[in-house]
Amino acid sequence: MKLTNSKRAVKWDCKVPHLKVLGFLLIFLTFFFPVYGQDSEVFWLENDSIRVSISKKGAELQSIKGKISEFEYLWQGNGEYWTDRAPIMFPVNVRFKDDEFYFRNVKYEMPKMGIIKQSLMALKHKSKNEATLSFVPDEEVLHENYPFLFKISVRYKLTDNTILNEYIITNNGTHSMYFALGGHPGFNLSLGQPNDRKTHELFFYKSLSAKRELIKNSLLKDSVAPFLQDETTLGLDDDRVPNTGIFIKDSVINKIGLAKSGQKPYISLILGNFPNVNIWSPPGYPFVCIEPMASHHDFEDSPKDIEKKSHLVTLKPGETVKYYFLIQIDQNP
Repeated sequence: MKLTNSKRAVKWDCKVPHLKVLGFLLIFLTFFFPVYGQDSEVFWLENDSIRVSISKKGAELQSIKGKISEFEYLWQGNGEYWTDRAPIMFPVNVRFKDDEFYFRNVKYEMPKMGIIKQSLMALKHKSKNEATLSFVPDEEVLHENYPFLFKISVRYKLTDNTILNEYIITNNGTHSMYFALGGHPGFNLSLGQPNDRKTHELFFYKSLSAKRELIKNSLLKDSVAPFLQDETTLGLDDDRVPNTGIFIKDSVINKIGLAKSGQKPYISLILGNFPNVNIWSPPGYPFVCIEPMASHHDFEDSPKDIEKKSHLVTLKPGETVKYYFLIQIDQNP
């Protein structure tokens, strides 16, 4: 620093190293805090066992880290395979036929996964280990995508090694509303590498026999295929694991784990009061999605009229419904 002859003026010589550091620090603070400070779209919850981050965009889980294992359990969106992490599907499970529907002879476009995924939600409550976010549609959504007045609240709560995922939906309109709802969390294999699949398996916690619905272009076909035959596990490299998805109806499965072969699951999903589940893990992919569903994908021959889609949940004006599922991690499997 050089002083001029004036008592009021100070001339800074930026060739001095510590002044360069100060300048960079000021720039860093200016640009960093608007993105990651209190107004950030991502925030954290934690307890003594786990630390979880959530985005206000879509109320989507971004991270599930164990404080003991120091392992990242949630898929981190590698675009080579799948860019999402844990989107919330509403009011469709995956998609409607032709990504559209009609209500009272008016056509509406429905994006894949629905309207919540790309929507910024309001953070209504947050404590150290719990948060609630909510969304109500604006005029653009009502006009272009979904004509029903509703409110959806998404609540996360951490208890020990368990994450509660709860959805509360209220029909604020004058017509019955029709919807599907689902979670879509992706879970890492141990090292996140495709060749780890051969050492991993799905764990069903009890012996099961079940058929799976066939899926084509993210739509259900009117046919089923043999799947589980009195089995408790299924290896991820098993020939029965398809490119599409393993959709199983009507709560024949309540809890599904992901484990190293022959070991206890290191992560499990309990379906709660969701009646259906889809498991998506295409051969060669380094993650497994376990998707609890209220309703399911559209059928290949589904009618376009949303009032005639018999598989959807119907909610009358003024009614509220709640769904929940749990994610559990075991840091010492």
